[in-house]
Amino acid sequence: MTRARGRWAAVTVISYAAAVFTLTWLTIDNRLGDQLYGRLLMLLTAFPASVLGLLVDSWLYSAVVGDDASLAAIVWDYVLLAWPGAALAVCLAFALVRRPAAGRVLGLLLAGCVLLSGVAITFDQWAPRRPYGWPFFLCGLVMLAGLFAGRTRRGEGQSAGEAR
Repeated sequence: MTRARGRWAAVTVISYAAAVFTLTWLTIDNRLGDQLYGRLLMLLTAFPASVLGLLVDSWLYSAVVGDDASLAAIVWDYVLLAWPGAALAVCLAFALVRRPAAGRVLGLLLAGCVLLSGVAITFDQWAPRRPYGWPFFLCGLVMLAGLFAGRTRRGEGQSAGEAR
């Protein structure tokens, strides 16, 4: 793998992680109106892993936090909402490094989900929510730029051993 492709893979992964953590912050801080809207967008943005998160979220939260309303409970809100996206960011990084073709497919899927989240927020009927969609457009476009810039043709920037 060339160093340039690794840098573009890092740009893609960091942009996806930024979208996930931005959505987590907007959801927990109720900037999107209510937490249900943000949780549904997280279901879309981190799709495969977020389904597992929905299954274990409530019982894991009650087992770890219980009825405590302290700062630890607030931190666990962030952790439990963000972990599916963080896990997908790690999977995307490994896929882009180890299996570039599969990583590009996963990256395109995740970039499409981030862009779709930006469209859903920006063109929503509730006006106070609309400005928060633009960071998702930016993250999605940076992800697409990183995926397309990281593509290398066979033999271009590779040694003879890597081309095989």
